[in-house]
Amino acid sequence: MNPKIMFVRVSENCNAGCFMCNFAHTHNSYNITDEQFDWLLKSINEKGTYEIVRFTGGEPLLHPHITEFIKKCKNYGYETSIITNGYLLPNLAEKIADSGLDQIIISIDGSKPEIHDKLRGLPGGLERIKTGISKIRNLNPNIVIRANSVASELNIDDLENLYQLLDDLKFNSWSIIPIRPTDNPDTKWNPEHLEHNKQVYNNFINLQSKHPNITLLGYSSNWAGETDEDVTNTFENNFRVMPHNQCNLVDLIRFYIPNQDLLVPCNCAAHRIHQIATEYDSEEDIFKKANIMADWLKENGITHCTGCEPLNAYLSDNPKKLKKSYFRY
Repeated sequence: MNPKIMFVRVSENCNAGCFMCNFAHTHNSYNITDEQFDWLLKSINEKGTYEIVRFTGGEPLLHPHITEFIKKCKNYGYETSIITNGYLLPNLAEKIADSGLDQIIISIDGSKPEIHDKLRGLPGGLERIKTGISKIRNLNPNIVIRANSVASELNIDDLENLYQLLDDLKFNSWSIIPIRPTDNPDTKWNPEHLEHNKQVYNNFINLQSKHPNITLLGYSSNWAGETDEDVTNTFENNFRVMPHNQCNLVDLIRFYIPNQDLLVPCNCAAHRIHQIATEYDSEEDIFKKANIMADWLKENGITHCTGCEPLNAYLSDNPKKLKKSYFRY
């Protein structure tokens, strides 16, 4: 296996309160140490296959050494990417621009504060995203900026307005993730709104020609499904986005969880370890154990996982697309 992208959970702290996330308002939790990060960089450099390091959390901008970590990666020759709620971008814009960061992925779920700030549990969040992007663009116009949005019953009627906002803010790309139904009532679609949601979704599909500057990544252009049956099942809470055949993405991705000294072969699997039945407690080192997990997921992921992000599913079906441009992921 020749993994290309290393995700690093640099912090489990978070200043947001997203309703769908286990890290909501987490404080005094784990930050990766300098020693752990240096060991990881040395290890992947010795592997010789990795090309990009992506920082995630929690909220990675809460880590006090995040820009130093980015610079270290650049010194090794890696491209770098960060997933953030964007709240701290105005404070750190100069340091981020100076660090050489290549891509910023911002979680944004609404076109107005009463939607985005409410869903992310972060008052003032949307305006700080706008301010931060403006600063970043002025300092380094070459940084690739992408949006991640979770589509749910709580914001589906605003997606058209959000599309326009992302265009106005000059986002380069957009990944849309349908909410994964859980026991939380806020994560479920209301079946009584089925026809309305289908109409809103179809209207959204027709909007795509109006915003040619924003690339909808992977299956995001059909995030609720391609067929009428799939779309119906999505809004009745009965549809999972999955690869069509097997999970090929696990050959290309690794996700490091430092507080557990754990390496997993998928950014989704990092949140669902209990779904993966492997001999993971073996005495092999974490890179070899990740390969064991990857082999298992490649054959069994479609039947055992609770659903992919549309972008993950697409790149699993089209792994060569990822090799051509890592910032399409």
